Amino acid sequence: MIQVLVVDDSSFMRVKIKTLLESDPEIRLAGIARTGKEAVEKTLLLKPDVITMDINMPDMSGIGAVEHIMKLTPTPIIMISSLTSNGTAETIEALEKGAVDTINKAELNGEILIAKVRMAAKAVVNTSALFSQTNAIPLQATGRSFSIIGIGISTGGPKALSEFIPEISQDISAGIVIAQHMPSAFIKSLAERLDAESKIRVKEAANGEILHPGCAYICPGGMHMKVKAGGIFSLYPKETFPQCHYVPSADILMSSIGQTYGARALCIIMTGMGSDGLEGVRTAKKQGSYIMAQSEDSCTIYGMPKAIIANHLQHEVVSLADMGSRINQLCIGD
Repeated sequence: MIQVLVVDDSSFMRVKIKTLLESDPEIRLAGIARTGKEAVEKTLLLKPDVITMDINMPDMSGIGAVEHIMKLTPTPIIMISSLTSNGTAETIEALEKGAVDTINKAELNGEILIAKVRMAAKAVVNTSALFSQTNAIPLQATGRSFSIIGIGISTGGPKALSEFIPEISQDISAGIVIAQHMPSAFIKSLAERLDAESKIRVKEAANGEILHPGCAYICPGGMHMKVKAGGIFSLYPKETFPQCHYVPSADILMSSIGQTYGARALCIIMTGMGSDGLEGVRTAKKQGSYIMAQSEDSCTIYGMPKAIIANHLQHEVVSLADMGSRINQLCIGD
């Protein structure tokens, strides 16, 4: 039984969320909270498995509540947010502070809510995992020169990206392309926050744009992306590839990177549910690309890297705490 604490200052939203949750016999309402302060108190008292959290509340905001909960008793939190400019920016901030997922209020329904609650119940939010060291021996140089880094990432992605992208040097020889599973409205805010925090430039990718070293490009939400000869980005509506459940697809991105850049491509699969990226990485490895997977103990959800490791496709496994410095080592050298 998954115990859920519902946090919202709107009685209408509390009733709606409660009704949707109780349509699943394996989910139970642990309690409700009307303010951020009450959310912190009830989390400590009730110890729920998952929390749904509004952004704007009296007394203490949802962002403040996330920050306090993650310090006191880390718990998977799903943000229930609006798609206003303030709402998207605040949601990205909450995700960077440890919330695991988000739902747009306008799209809230039973299917989406229950699927995300079930996913969140499996998430690892112990922040000490960020500092674990996975490699027993120092990682060595590969003897390669990389021109592109592809990153496939999903649940837990905004927090993970905010941990290591700011560590990447502007002197790296490669451009970075990121497929982050996230609704389109949030990508711009994510890119802007990362850009403000980082040494490299971070932006939302545009169709026809050309890859440049020392710049990170995030695939637009709701679109698939390929990188073609000359480093040119091509964007495709999700309907173009109906077989791809996740948008943007890490499979499509990784496959195109491998086919275009071969041994000059570094493909990294990070935290996320499912196995998106597996087939794309398989293709890229056949083309000679170098494959990296995030370590289990530093993932929020170990699905995507696990698929790579279970199929023995990785060249190395790297902790989130080491990801930035390892990219610098591979793309700058000593």
